[in-house]
Amino acid sequence: MGGETSGREPTVLAFSPAGRVLVLLGPAAAGVVVAVLAPILARWLVEVHFPVLGVVWRVVGSVDTWWKVAVQALILAVFGALASVEIMRRSTRVTVGSGGVRLETGDRAVSLTRPQIDFVFMDGSFLVILDRESRQLFHGEPQAESGPLKRTFTEYGYPWREADPFAELYQQWVPGTDRLPVAVEAVLSARAVALRKKAPRETAELRDSLEKLGYAVRDDGDRQLWRPLVRS
Repeated sequence: MGGETSGREPTVLAFSPAGRVLVLLGPAAAGVVVAVLAPILARWLVEVHFPVLGVVWRVVGSVDTWWKVAVQALILAVFGALASVEIMRRSTRVTVGSGGVRLETGDRAVSLTRPQIDFVFMDGSFLVILDRESRQLFHGEPQAESGPLKRTFTEYGYPWREADPFAELYQQWVPGTDRLPVAVEAVLSARAVALRKKAPRETAELRDSLEKLGYAVRDDGDRQLWRPLVRS
């Protein structure tokens, strides 16, 4: 497989044209639709004496003139546009070549050589790439769907897996159990605070600190799951 793709141009995995239009315009368009239809629905619910959230229906239904609807539509369209910007900022454009992989997320780019990569898999909607010591080289939301990602990585001979090969090694972190070294406990405690604060950059930096101490971590909602690093 590697010989067949050695002279092949890299493959770019990003939003399709239709997907890009949906991401850029969909949230704003949805906001406009909600602004127009919500007052109509709210007034109908008030008229039929629907008791649940009655005060809310009256407030929403009070948007009863064209200029109020226009202002509300503009506000929701702006929020939708901001959501589109956030989606584009957080999503990753993946370029797969025979010699390596390039991952572009917003204004950040990560380049990985083929020898660095030992496992590639999807963790829900996230693409994960691990090295030979099971350290996380990349974890992010790709613009492409899992099907094209799996097909492309496989065609170029990368070691794609259907799930995390080390999933069974993870254990839930419980503070104060003395099962881990003091330094690891300290980093996990600090990372728990960063998770509650929703500080992604800080949580990523603390993940790197844990890996330097010989441990991997993954998140399950607000819970942290840990495992020792494993050399393949």
